[in-house]
Amino acid sequence: QRRRAQLQVGVNGTIALTGATGFLGRYIVCALAARGARVVGVVRNPDKVPALVAEGVELRRADLAEPDLLARGFAGADAVVSNAALLPVRNWRRADHLRTNVRGTENVLAAAVAAGVRRIVHVSSVSAYAGRAPIPVSEDHPLLGEDAGRLTPAYGLSKALAERRAWQLAREHRLALTTLRPCLIYGAFDTNFMPIFVALAKLPIAVMPACTWLPMVYAGDVAEAVALALEKPVAIGRAYNVAGEDMSVWRFFRAWREAGGRSARLALPVPFPYRRAYDTTRARAELGWRSRPVDEALRETLALEPRPWRR
Repeated sequence: QRRRAQLQVGVNGTIALTGATGFLGRYIVCALAARGARVVGVVRNPDKVPALVAEGVELRRADLAEPDLLARGFAGADAVVSNAALLPVRNWRRADHLRTNVRGTENVLAAAVAAGVRRIVHVSSVSAYAGRAPIPVSEDHPLLGEDAGRLTPAYGLSKALAERRAWQLAREHRLALTTLRPCLIYGAFDTNFMPIFVALAKLPIAVMPACTWLPMVYAGDVAEAVALALEKPVAIGRAYNVAGEDMSVWRFFRAWREAGGRSARLALPVPFPYRRAYDTTRARAELGWRSRPVDEALRETLALEPRPWRR
């Protein structure tokens, strides 16, 4: 079994990806395909992004609530990337997050076991970390647990419980699991953060927090982390923070303008002190991962189509 786990490391085989038609999923497809992988998208609606089929991605219909269909979707795969999740922008109900993100993760891993797939990369989130933490937050900081208070954001709690459950199932079934914990993700296909940011940037006077340090990471860099995790045997059994350069929202706004993004002629920085940062030493040392400069990432973002938001 250990030999088989080693054979499943890499991206030169067949990779089954949940959430392939979503924002981050499309970047992951590109990163894996660029390395020669055969990508199978396991999605609810195969008709959502026909361009993926044109690029050679096989789409199989399945839902996170249906482990039997998921198992069929994973058939023949060498590894599974568990990426699909309910995000907090449009739905804040705790029950929905727990059902989709926790139960859905359980179903993905159970389906992988049923399909004979042992190599799993699970996309978690830095939102899973518990309470107050030192800055920067490392992977050793504890995750939220079942005892989290009622005011705990539903998304963060669901991602924490999902990751905890993933590690438990990995131990029970001897799965070769890696978890990635990205911070706030931005990019061309984003329908969550970027539309809000662009709307604020285009106001007659753009008011941007000057003292708010909000960790962000380019979707293309998260996709690279997924590919590197599959390539590196050292990643098995490890969790990795995936965060971009430490910068303020005001710095991000200035980089946006310099990259050619539309914004108000007059911008006003306002004090709103907040700071959060995540330690990516482990990802850089063990995976060889690097985040690209924000200026480069935003130029690439503006060059890609389609964009649900406009410049």
